[in-house]
Amino acid sequence: MKKCSISVRGTKKLRTAALLFALVFAASVPSMQSYAKPRHSTRQSAEARRGSRSRRASSGQAAEDQMRETAAQVQKAFDEQDLNGLSSLCSYPLTFVDQQGSSSQIKSRSAFRSLDKKEVFTKEMQELIGAVNAAKVKAENSKTLKLGEGEGVTLEKKNGSWKVTRIQVKGSQGKTGTDLVQTAEQFQRTFYYRDLETLSKQCAYPLTFYPGDGTILNISSPQKLMELGESKVFSDELLRQVDQADASQLTEIDHKVQVGETRGFWMVQKDGQWKIDMIY
Repeated sequence: MKKCSISVRGTKKLRTAALLFALVFAASVPSMQSYAKPRHSTRQSAEARRGSRSRRASSGQAAEDQMRETAAQVQKAFDEQDLNGLSSLCSYPLTFVDQQGSSSQIKSRSAFRSLDKKEVFTKEMQELIGAVNAAKVKAENSKTLKLGEGEGVTLEKKNGSWKVTRIQVKGSQGKTGTDLVQTAEQFQRTFYYRDLETLSKQCAYPLTFYPGDGTILNISSPQKLMELGESKVFSDELLRQVDQADASQLTEIDHKVQVGETRGFWMVQKDGQWKIDMIY
């Protein structure tokens, strides 16, 4: 009986020692979770960064879409001579410059609606705004967009929305050589950006077109011009010579102006407006 009691006590001591050893070993060796956690956290961080970039890109695209949608609404208002619709797209006070160059500050929407439509929607102004390709417009910076050159409509981003802040009316009064230079430069930009849709609105029809392959095409409408495609209309040599032309040195002869040398285009005055009637 005595030997049995000693054996039991010995067994208990061995169990106690083994338990203590296990506890010490467990405390000295990191658990699997302590290794897995940083890797899991890094993966989550990378995914979060990718998600953030995606959200920023999506936000930037949405901002561009909003800008172009407002530009299209401005075009629609000019096309339909909708003074009320245009007034809702403006920020007040609005800078308004009439055909004679006189500037005023219009303080409210009701004051804008009281203007004579003929003061705002001149034929020249409708053509100027209508010639803009709203689907391709780009802001000069993140907050300013210009529809037209010199005269035209200026939009600015205010409180997250695009609003018209300035209207400078283009009319037939007081045309000078400056109008020729500005229009030629506008046409040059159209060629530079290979903007066929805008070019189709800047031409007089029927339009004579020399593709450079020995043929002569008579283009009857904007749609027919666009059907030719950018690659056929905007050849590299044509773009080079048009880009090199100095608009300030252009000379008007019998209401026509040549831009470019062996390749380029001719401008002609139609109803007081400069139009392209030949591309060669």
